[in-house]
Order: sequence, then structure tokens, then C-alpha cells
Amino acid sequence: MMQEEAGSAGADPGVRAKGRRWRKLAYPAAVVVAILCVLTYMGVFWGNIRTVEPGEFYRSGQLRGERLVRVLRDDRIRSVINLRGRLPRDRAWQGEVAACSEMGVAHVDVSLSASRLPPPRELRALLTAYDRLPRPILIHCAGGADRSGLASTIYENVYRKQPLNAAETSQLTWRYGHIAFGSAHPMNDFFTMYRQTGQGLSLRDWVVRKYPALYIQAGGDPRKT
Repeated sequence: MMQEEAGSAGADPGVRAKGRRWRKLAYPAAVVVAILCVLTYMGVFWGNIRTVEPGEFYRSGQLRGERLVRVLRDDRIRSVINLRGRLPRDRAWQGEVAACSEMGVAHVDVSLSASRLPPPRELRALLTAYDRLPRPILIHCAGGADRSGLASTIYENVYRKQPLNAAETSQLTWRYGHIAFGSAHPMNDFFTMYRQTGQGLSLRDWVVRKYPALYIQAGGDPRKT
């Protein structure tokens, strides 16, 4: 027994050093794998394609090429709302418009920014699109996290009558890539403003009747009311 212990203690130093190196590498590798898993869960690598209401309403990031065509076809999308605004020099926008035209899908541009409160004029355009466009609808921004979260929250509350807290929690969420305390906090500030000033108005009525003045008071561009 003593000979075995002595043999173990006298193991090749090179083998022990190699084992220590592997252990040192294992920890950062595990961290990298964990980060990649979280980013995958948040949709970073696959377009952040989400079902909001099956057969009725979907959301995503900016899709391109065959992935866009596949989503339009597989989910039988009849309307696309682009929350990045009209971008005639942008290849992704060009490809999206062309694909929608070829497949007979309605296409509407609404211009929102994740880092600023949504302009009242654009919100009215969004509501009009929700009113008039055939379903299923696919909305998207660049990453499918912030502007898409705001637009989906509005849809769930106004059109599906889901309580605002539940709608915001389910749609404007870190699980889809939105970080409330980051640069995209205006998306949450918008709903906070409504809660503080709504005075019994529905979200839709508040957007039309009270929000334009509040938007200007908050530093918004009067030309966008």
C-alpha cells in the first residue's frame, strides 16, 4: 500500500501540469458555453422568431433571404410590419419588400427607435395597420427585442385585451433580448407614462388623445405628433 501511495505521489510532473491546464481551461469554456446558450435562447442566432398569437400574430428580428421566405410561407403570413421604417438603400429592406410583393404579402413601414419614445404619428400608423391588415401579421425590428416588444405589448393589450402588466411582462422581456435598464428603456418608459397619466383611458384612447402633448413635454419632436 505504501508503495502505491509513493508511486502516486511521484507521478510525472508533466502529467500533473497538463491536468491543471485542462482544469483552468474548463472554467472559461463552461462560461462561454453558458453565454452561447443564453444568447441562443434569446434568439440572437436564429432571427428571434416568436409566436405571439398562433395563426394571428408573430414577431422577429430582421429576416433575410430564404429564412424570410420560409417564415412567410410556413406561418402563412399575409402582412409584414417593418418597425425600422422605410429604408430604400438597405438591402435587407429591399429584399423584404421584393419577397412580400412576390408572395402577395402586404408590407407596411412604421418608423420607431428603441432609444427614444415612440412618436405619436407612428403609433397611430401602427394601430391603423393592426386595424386594416389581414392576419397573420409578422412584425419585426432589427433584433426582435425592443421595438417588436413594444409593438407586441400594444397588440396584446389593445386587440387581445390582455392586462397591460401581463402583456408587457410576456413581450417586453429579457427572454427575447430586451434589457429594461439599458439604452432601450424608453420602451418601458412609454408604458410607465401611460400608467401615470392614463386616468382610466384605454391605451388606444390615451395614445390618440393625451400622448401627443406628453410626448412633446418629454422632449419629443413636435413634427412627429
